[in-house]
Amino acid sequence: MSPKKQFGLVAQLVCGFLVALFPFSSLAATNPNILFILTDDQRWDTIHAFGNSEIHTPNLDRLVQRGFRFNNAYCMGSMHGAVCLPSRTMLATGRSLWRIPVTPRSQTNAPPGVPLLPALMNGAGYVTFHCGKAGNACTYGNAAFTINISTQGRTTNSATEHADETIKFLKAHDGKKPFFIYLAPPVPHDPRLAPPEFSKLYDPAKLTLSRNFMPDHPFDNGELHVRDEELAPHPRTPDVMRQHLAEYYATISDMDHQVGRVLAALKDRGWSDNTIIIFSSDQGLAVGGRHGLMGKQNLYEHVKPPLIFSGPGIRHGQSDALVYLYDLFPTICGFAGAKIPDVIEGKSLLPVLKGKQSEVRNTLFGAYRDCQRMIRDDRWKLIKYNAAGVKNVQLFDLKKDPDELNNLASDPKHAQQLARLEALLTDARKQFADPVNFEKGPFAKSP
Repeated sequence: MSPKKQFGLVAQLVCGFLVALFPFSSLAATNPNILFILTDDQRWDTIHAFGNSEIHTPNLDRLVQRGFRFNNAYCMGSMHGAVCLPSRTMLATGRSLWRIPVTPRSQTNAPPGVPLLPALMNGAGYVTFHCGKAGNACTYGNAAFTINISTQGRTTNSATEHADETIKFLKAHDGKKPFFIYLAPPVPHDPRLAPPEFSKLYDPAKLTLSRNFMPDHPFDNGELHVRDEELAPHPRTPDVMRQHLAEYYATISDMDHQVGRVLAALKDRGWSDNTIIIFSSDQGLAVGGRHGLMGKQNLYEHVKPPLIFSGPGIRHGQSDALVYLYDLFPTICGFAGAKIPDVIEGKSLLPVLKGKQSEVRNTLFGAYRDCQRMIRDDRWKLIKYNAAGVKNVQLFDLKKDPDELNNLASDPKHAQQLARLEALLTDARKQFADPVNFEKGPFAKSP
């Protein structure tokens, strides 16, 4: 072999080794396209590849099989029943629950000094595209996209129409600049409407209810009669809950099909190998009578959404790291090479994706209105309730009891764990500027 060929072979081997060793360095240099799909009210376990044998999600399964998933992603919570709104605002601004701007829902200009993810992506040289629901969304965040298509209402064709708009964008895009797509279809939020071919996939009588199905919640959690909880009669019955579950699964299978169409369009344009795909939802919910509930206005584990990364440089695997959805702000900026403003509270997930770290935080805090607070670590979870002065406490060992059925709060054997988590919760409430003096009663302001 000639010296020139020998040098070329060595160079190829070295380059291949470096790409394998530093995949994100290569990725950042090529300014990858980014497709971020955020569904509406999709619980984390509604994907076949996550172990749910009763749901049909072949396209999401493929993302899981070749990508990386986070098992403990959370929306931090909400100060009112429409959890979608603060969740999406935290995503757009990278800020925690009580530090997001409070503005009229119709406002289209960002408040002064509030960095927005799409604006930073615009500045990083991306063409930005949003197609999603107008209601309970961060209006000024969506308005910052180069192309912003806001939709109203829900029909059996909602998932299809959102995919159609995204495919239209992909076909028209000239490829001169990378793109950042934020696709936010209004499914599987109720009313859960799916085309007949997806509804017929599910016979309610054959669906399995979760181990933590209950006819009623065991006590007043402060929000037992919010809108979501009135979508089905009390007490919950297995037949009615299975029917709701069938409708929920059908809308997810429809959405999965539309995701497949978008991915096919990516492949047709030749961009599959240079597109990072992120799939998640604004939060999960209890539909199916988990703990006697239907909605997202609680802090049990069923409010977690899925979180999947797939694409060039993304290794296959999973993580139990404790993650907030607003961590996606600095993570997406990291993919794009955009500078992350100092006011951003989210933590980039790139170190976990790269295998350099196993976690980005030790504990995770959650809150709902003035009546519920939560703290958890890698094993233990504490939920405290104050429903108009009636207080309850739950302590769960998630390692032994992932369905949160065995409340250990009154067990003397676990008094030390309870005290430890109480202290962590107090610290977290201070750290995140919780405005409610939770111990004194509903809507009492902190000093």
